[in-house]
Amino acid sequence: MSLDRRYIVAPVHKSMQLLDALVSGKEPMALSDLAASTALPKTTAFRYLYTLRASGFVTYDERTERYAIGPRVAVASPLPGYAARIKEIAQPAMLRLQRQFNETVNLGIRDGTDIIYIDMVGSSRLLHAEAKIGKRDPLHSTALGKAILLTLGMSEIDRAVPRRMVARTPYTITDREHFLDDIARSAARKYALDLEENEVGARCVAAAITEPSGRGAMAAISISGPCQLMSDDMLARMGRVLAGTAGSIDISSALN
Repeated sequence: MSLDRRYIVAPVHKSMQLLDALVSGKEPMALSDLAASTALPKTTAFRYLYTLRASGFVTYDERTERYAIGPRVAVASPLPGYAARIKEIAQPAMLRLQRQFNETVNLGIRDGTDIIYIDMVGSSRLLHAEAKIGKRDPLHSTALGKAILLTLGMSEIDRAVPRRMVARTPYTITDREHFLDDIARSAARKYALDLEENEVGARCVAAAITEPSGRGAMAAISISGPCQLMSDDMLARMGRVLAGTAGSIDISSALN
């Protein structure tokens, strides 16, 4: 059946062509290549890609200036992409952590100033914390986000964390000096904490999954649970285990 082109919305159609180009390319692509492959002016392609980024369908790496398939696509389908490969590589470690602690284990990747949850292994406890796959939260209020930030240089932290940090709860750190002190402490112990900073009643501990090149991390793994089950001692114990586990995850194949 042929389609009546009068009802085709051109910007949506072109945005889908940009996604198709990223899927077909099977590796991150530059703006110029994407514009050429879809016969779009670079400025127009940039606007469409920016909109796709805002919805989680595309990610952008500021270091390489390359675009890739985002977690919203990888979560919803078996399409190739960084997020799908990271999920596959990290899942055995996530299952081990869930069995060891019986709390919710999360996997997230950075997208600009946000963390996006791309996988989760839930707790069997009646009372437990849980984040929806595909959910987007600020880097500065989450353990996952802070774990990634502690691997970055100061200039990149400045770009990743807004000058005015939004308070998600009464416990969110919004003072920049206090926040940077928290990141420094996290870097020293190799794991980050969220002490009801993103959700009242929930605590979380996370460690970054580092890249073989030694550059800043793009992914992190966390354990979250209700406050009454996540004492300071338990968080410290989980953090040490998480740091070792995250450090053992080899994501080199996900970057190829």
